[in-house]
Amino acid sequence: MKRNELEPAAPEQPGKDMRKHALRFALLIGWGVVLTLQVAGTLRNPSVSNVVVAAAFFCLFAIVNVNLFLMGWLGHRSWRRVSNKLHGAAYLSEFHNLPNRNYVLAELRREMPRARAHNAPFVLIQLSLETIEDVRARRGDDFADRGVNALVEVLKRLTRSSDFLAHLGGARFCVVLVECTLEQSYIYLKRVPGTISVSDGHQMLDLAVTARVHQYDLESLYATDVLRDLEEMKPLRRREQPRMDSLAA
Repeated sequence: MKRNELEPAAPEQPGKDMRKHALRFALLIGWGVVLTLQVAGTLRNPSVSNVVVAAAFFCLFAIVNVNLFLMGWLGHRSWRRVSNKLHGAAYLSEFHNLPNRNYVLAELRREMPRARAHNAPFVLIQLSLETIEDVRARRGDDFADRGVNALVEVLKRLTRSSDFLAHLGGARFCVVLVECTLEQSYIYLKRVPGTISVSDGHQMLDLAVTARVHQYDLESLYATDVLRDLEEMKPLRRREQPRMDSLAA
């Protein structure tokens, strides 16, 4: 799967954009005509009053156009900042800047037709620290966050560049293994530790890692259904090899 690019906010209509440029060009011509007439009158009758008026027209012309230019430039920069912010909100999690749930759904919509066309299933694995809220209540936010960060670092090391890791929210993460069967996914799962060890400065606490696995059945048509099927799967027992019959919800 290739990373999906966020489409920016819809651009202006081409016709409207052309009319806007035509209006600006017409105003520029109008200012040019007025300045030309004023300069020509000043040259024919170079009195102090005519020179002052011509200079005033020239300064006004410069101020107005520089102001329009700056407004357009700043507006463009502001639009880019908003666009980048929307990009992050739509497809990137604030946690480690990982792809988020929306990104997973977008990639599933791209991958599902390819999988059906080539009869090449893929596997989704959800890995989570399901006791993290209890740990947070007993040990505090800092300790719980260290546990989640440790899990992320492990998953980053284990996940191939051809696959991808995403943040589903909280302490839940999703790994998509492309062109992979359920049996082949066990190779990846065997490398995932059963617990994440976190120190509070005095002792180590082991946080259990929960795994759910789902192979795309080449029949579901909606990405939301595929992701929901994953989240509704029964958790695997540690070192249990995934099988289609044992994973049925």
